[in-house]
Amino acid sequence: MAKSLWPKSSSERVDSALSAHTVMGLVISALLFVICVSGTIAVFEDELEWWEQAGTPAVHEVSPAVMQATADEIMRRDPETTHLYLYPPRDNWPRFVAGGDNGVFVLDADGTFLRELKAPWNDFLIELHYYLTLPHQPGMILVAIFGVMLVSMAISGLLAHPRIFRDAFRFRRNGQARLAQADLHNRLSVWTAPFLVAVAGTGAMIGLFGVVALVFAQTNYEGDTKKLAEAIFGGEVVEPDTTRTPLNGIDTALISLERDIPDANPFIVIVHEPGTRSQHIEIYGDETDRLIYGETYTYSTDGELLATGHNADGPMGQQVAMSMYRLHFGDFGGALMKSIYFLLGILLCIIVATGLNIYFLKRREKGRHAPRLEAMWSGWIWGSTAMFPITLIASMLGLAGAGLIALYWLGSVAFSVGATIWMTAASAGRAFRLVLGLALLAAPLLQLIRGDVDGSNAYALTASALMLVTGAAFTAKAVRARHAPQGDAVAPSRAG
Repeated sequence: MAKSLWPKSSSERVDSALSAHTVMGLVISALLFVICVSGTIAVFEDELEWWEQAGTPAVHEVSPAVMQATADEIMRRDPETTHLYLYPPRDNWPRFVAGGDNGVFVLDADGTFLRELKAPWNDFLIELHYYLTLPHQPGMILVAIFGVMLVSMAISGLLAHPRIFRDAFRFRRNGQARLAQADLHNRLSVWTAPFLVAVAGTGAMIGLFGVVALVFAQTNYEGDTKKLAEAIFGGEVVEPDTTRTPLNGIDTALISLERDIPDANPFIVIVHEPGTRSQHIEIYGDETDRLIYGETYTYSTDGELLATGHNADGPMGQQVAMSMYRLHFGDFGGALMKSIYFLLGILLCIIVATGLNIYFLKRREKGRHAPRLEAMWSGWIWGSTAMFPITLIASMLGLAGAGLIALYWLGSVAFSVGATIWMTAASAGRAFRLVLGLALLAAPLLQLIRGDVDGSNAYALTASALMLVTGAAFTAKAVRARHAPQGDAVAPSRAG
């Protein structure tokens, strides 16, 4: 027998290496779970942003004259801005928001400035899902890598189970715990496979676009990423001229758009280089029957159509690139599609959680029970989830930015470490589900007590009602579980 090149290792060293390997797997799965949960919640990012501004009324229509007057007021407040951004209401977004480079405001239908748009928790949520709260470029690349991993796991999981479609509705809920967890994991994986591949794939493409663009620019555009962007999305349509001139033409451009393309459905108006001779107006039209983010129409201040983006009828690569956002977040098809994405996102979170559950149960069957690691995983699953409404409450009390980020990560780690030291997986699941339920109940009640609610804001009222119902369900389940026979299963579905 050939002699091994590796030095002989003691069983203690092997066990230590295996434990280290398991902990690394836990960390990767924990971050993947956070990305999935934050992405599921971010499906309703627009609605949640409005929930944080619940005292503002709904707006259903804004005239071109009000848009022009609003732009004039923004220039007066922010004369050094290089762009003006106006977001008129649309069918699934009845708000009027506008601002410049240094601040955005919420307005009513008459153009009255109501308050500055501040949604610290929604900003935190986006930072977490897009970048894992890391610096933006490396953070987005890391999140994209997790997207690639998800697609790979989905495909390899399907290939590893040749009978997975035949057993698509087989679910052994009773009996051996590992088989029940495996059935739950496999069934949900089959049912959500198209959604998983679409969402994870588009997320990976969005995140890795910068890296791919850099490589492609080096090989095709002499390293000039600006030329690449112009080739995909179009370049400047007006020669720069910084000579100062009065701001004008926004109302004229909108009237001209209504004449030229009656069904354009404008939802974003961007004034480039306002107050200069090169100022021009770019308008995004909502293509309600397409996945593209929007078609763009660029007008001069005298109402002449200078350019069309051709996002709807241009090269296939351009159309694909402009469709990534809506396909990733379900921002098409109205509230129904967002609700479907939200439910499928919850199933994806369960798939991630049960994947490690199966691993722990296999260890248990082989006599290598790891109760501390099981408790750590259960503590992370329920603790990191509970930290979302906890940070929401903290933001309502004035915490923002880095404070929310620190609170989320420190709180999630504290839940997980606490479970590891003092609890079992099952007891951690029960306790932290109670915390989650109570926090979900507390957030809308705190908003109500503060009086920051407008009765006409149906989106905010619906969000509050859903928080109350979900919080009550988690709380009731946790309370009932205290009086039920105590189990020893791992998180999340059998933890209490």
